[in-house]
Amino acid sequence: MELILLENVEKVGRKGEVVRVRDGYARNFLFPKKLALVVTQANRAFMEDQKLRAEKRYEKEKIAAAATVEKIQSLKVVVEAKAGEQGKLFGSVTSEDICLALTQCGYAFDKKQIVLKESIRALGSYPVTVELYPEVKACITVEVIQKP
Repeated sequence: MELILLENVEKVGRKGEVVRVRDGYARNFLFPKKLALVVTQANRAFMEDQKLRAEKRYEKEKIAAAATVEKIQSLKVVVEAKAGEQGKLFGSVTSEDICLALTQCGYAFDKKQIVLKESIRALGSYPVTVELYPEVKACITVEVIQKP
């Protein structure tokens, strides 16, 4: 049976692909979970429409992410942490700490969007990459100061 996949299905195919599977697998697994449609002209047109909408949405989100990059590119975020006499931290500054500092500045990001090349374990200024969208990244400065 030929089907159009509505979602990525492991060991079968990716979303939007036309695949050939056994009838029982389609009836008992793919159709009840709404993972596939039978190949018809109407369903092909539906999938093409979905692809076009997804591409338009991707472009809009990418443009919005690029606008956000312009705003935060020169941003300097201050994170307070406990440190010893030599300037070494009692622990490290994590992406979650940076995310909280960005939230206080008025920008909401997920901690998974913040990319640290190496853990921050001393006082000072560090460049940190924020991945807003695939292919759209911003570099911000994180200054770690001693907590009073």
